[in-house]
Amino acid sequence: MKKISIQEKMRPNGCFGCGQDNPYGLQIESHWEGDEVVCQWTPKEYMIGPPNYLYGGISASLIDCHSVNTALSYAHKKVGNDDKYDRSIQMVTGSMNLRYIKPVPMKEVELRATVEKVEGRKYFIKTELQSDGITCVRGDVVAIQLKAAQ
Repeated sequence: MKKISIQEKMRPNGCFGCGQDNPYGLQIESHWEGDEVVCQWTPKEYMIGPPNYLYGGISASLIDCHSVNTALSYAHKKVGNDDKYDRSIQMVTGSMNLRYIKPVPMKEVELRATVEKVEGRKYFIKTELQSDGITCVRGDVVAIQLKAAQ
């Protein structure tokens, strides 16, 4: 039986990076594996940058959405809500710092994210984008939980 992804629980969702309902988006699917959130993703041929390598902006989008979804899922877990998406819990990217280590080949990649710490509404996430087990891009993302609408 296929495990339901973090993003599948968020439907309907039209986000470019994680929205399962955006036919033009990246449509990532992330899952918890122990203390990490993991995603396997394969680029489309039109996402190319330099010959044979993924466009760097796609790498940034992958890390952004995977990291924010990690924070969002973690926040849901903290309140005992693993099974469904509570729309009163929302996250946005506060900051993102990337380090491009190696070009990303145009083939399946793996994203691995961990929650480093939480300070109030700020979730500090470390994410690696890997190809064949080799880290190509590292990201440090601060996801900010929005205050509930009054």
